[in-house]
Amino acid sequence: MDEFVVAFYERAIGRGEFDPHRIAEELGVPPERTEQAVGVLRELRLVKPAEGGGTERLVAVSPEAAQMELLVPLEREILDSRHRLAGFKGQLSSFVAAFEKQARTRAEPVVITGDQEEIELRLLEAAQSCTTEVLVMQPCVARETSELRLARPLVVEALRRGARGRILYPHTARGDSGTRAHLGELLPAGGQVRTTKEVSDRFLVFDRKTAFIPSGNNGDNGENGEIAVVYESTVAAFLAGLHARIWESAVDFDSGAAGYAGTMEELKATLLSLLASGAKDEVIARRVGMSERTLRRHVATIMQDLSASSRFQAGVLAARTGLVDLALRSAA
Repeated sequence: MDEFVVAFYERAIGRGEFDPHRIAEELGVPPERTEQAVGVLRELRLVKPAEGGGTERLVAVSPEAAQMELLVPLEREILDSRHRLAGFKGQLSSFVAAFEKQARTRAEPVVITGDQEEIELRLLEAAQSCTTEVLVMQPCVARETSELRLARPLVVEALRRGARGRILYPHTARGDSGTRAHLGELLPAGGQVRTTKEVSDRFLVFDRKTAFIPSGNNGDNGENGEIAVVYESTVAAFLAGLHARIWESAVDFDSGAAGYAGTMEELKATLLSLLASGAKDEVIARRVGMSERTLRRHVATIMQDLSASSRFQAGVLAARTGLVDLALRSAA
């Protein structure tokens, strides 16, 4: 604000009616400068014509009174605009369900794509429209695929909006620093996390309407390949049921507990069971959610504990001691 305008206002305060030209003479400035100051003060409602004084006589107004005259109507207009906006949103929301239903009818029920940009856009669409539930089953962060990596912040955002989240990891995720860091975001956002002895596959389900699953064209490891986006509630409900069955026997993740927190014995029994079945290292590592290198370290430790000279002997000894039966009973 021009300092002269402020100085002019200070002279006008407390005088009652005043003549702008008289103040100009007192301040020693040309009339044009005074007229400019009066124009600014009129616009701000800080001066107004005196009653019965014509256009030449003015009176100063307090900033509080000027605010009431100038700002309150604007605030009321803003509030009215917000009410109209809320009304339009409410009216349009009535048509959203009908539009989405028709759009899903027109669209393909299954879209298979390996294009990362398209996968990201479809994940974004599904996550942003999610209002009730997110279901996730995945390996630990260290072994997650690209679409799961893209989905991580979207799932957290959906949880913060109020959607319920149930996320399943293998027990090995408890020992993965990247996974534990991610859980530091999931749990405060309201997500529920449990771990299980093995994760047979990975998938995401939003509101039991849209599912993201491996397409089956990804080779043996299924990593970073094509994804099937399924807009079919029957498939989504089936996956939700599978998730629920595994969830019942899974173990709650406690962020305050260190390491495997009592799940190591179950993991060990699962490894023995898979070893006894003759499964290859690659298959075992994928199912329990660890790298083949880490798997071999665990197998070496198990063989040492059982005093076994070979993996086959470890399987035999495990069967004799009942460890394999324990794993099979747990899987039943």
